[in-house]
Amino acid sequence: MLQEQNKTHFQYPENLIIKVVSLEDAIKLQYSNGIECTPENLANTEIKDFTYHLQSILNNYLENLPPSIEGRIENKFFIETDGEHKNKYIGMLFLSDQSHQKKLTSKLSLLAYEITHSVITQRDILSIAPISQTSPEDKAFITEKVEKFINKKSGKSIKHPFTASLETDDKKQPKAEILVSGQYSSPTFITPKPISIEGYAIPAGYDEHSNTISLYNIDSTNKVSSTPFTLSSNHADHIMTLALAKVNNDILYYTGERFENPKGPTKQKTYALYTLSIVSNDSPYKNFQLQSN
Repeated sequence: MLQEQNKTHFQYPENLIIKVVSLEDAIKLQYSNGIECTPENLANTEIKDFTYHLQSILNNYLENLPPSIEGRIENKFFIETDGEHKNKYIGMLFLSDQSHQKKLTSKLSLLAYEITHSVITQRDILSIAPISQTSPEDKAFITEKVEKFINKKSGKSIKHPFTASLETDDKKQPKAEILVSGQYSSPTFITPKPISIEGYAIPAGYDEHSNTISLYNIDSTNKVSSTPFTLSSNHADHIMTLALAKVNNDILYYTGERFENPKGPTKQKTYALYTLSIVSNDSPYKNFQLQSN
């Protein structure tokens, strides 16, 4: 007969910053000598990923503090078999190698909470925000890290929801807890203003179906580009002008705007053509010597 083991309670580390708790049970069955876990919640990947990412951000914050302030953010993961979060998978961050760092720990807790609150779309109406006295420097840090966090997650769905609880001994602060569910915030892209363009070119071709014109650009040293660039065009006379220039080997003068797409992997540029004309006979560019690029 198996000897029954006494239950042990996990001892939370000192300088606890934030606690991340699964909403789903990780324990399927509990025996006197062990536990059987639900496979998908045995090591909740979303809790781990979130905790690791937050740990990296907070360690980066510590690295920017004066050298006199030492310490590292460490993590722990466990399944609580008894207590406040019975059967739940839990992750946590704490300040290691430091004793009695109440002030710094509270500051790191607030940073972790504000970052968490800023990267999710769903707001839990029962969550209570802590009283924040964030400095302008810390606000700039939070804004930068939140943007990178959101860009990385890119609106990803949260399949296994969890809560993120700010851990502080400050009696003036209410218990602050965020429900992390639904999905992460989607990136917001600021569309840059278009840039005016103009220049000289030789005709390459056109596409009537897509209403585009292709040109070989001529740079300031009279070199012709080896590949054409394409501009959108909404004027039928642009095609006639280009066709005429191609027949007569004429130089073209164009004006338009360049747009950058921030969603593209390499900030893809697009062009819009506004005016297109054949260089007149009295223009100094009419008979200049072109060079291959």
